[in-house]
Amino acid sequence: MNDILDKLSDYSVSKDVLTAHLEGEAVLLHLKTKQYFRLNETAAAIWKGLEQNLEPAAIVASLVQQFDVDTETARSELAKTLEDLKGRELLEW
Repeated sequence: MNDILDKLSDYSVSKDVLTAHLEGEAVLLHLKTKQYFRLNETAAAIWKGLEQNLEPAAIVASLVQQFDVDTETARSELAKTLEDLKGRELLEW
């Protein structure tokens, strides 16, 4: 699962996705599929890190600080969220 973290620099937010940041959440619209996605607070924090092109370690550190979780939990959540975003074509190679 952490394999995607090693390849994160190969991914970027899709140009076909519009984002609206709301209080503690985010809503994404994939323009090609016309699907909306609602991100919870954790996923929204990860998405912001992706928009800022942060390295995985910086995103993990941000999650640890924001949500008072340990590093391994933050890494695992980042990896799961990235896999989900990739599977929904919200990230591009």
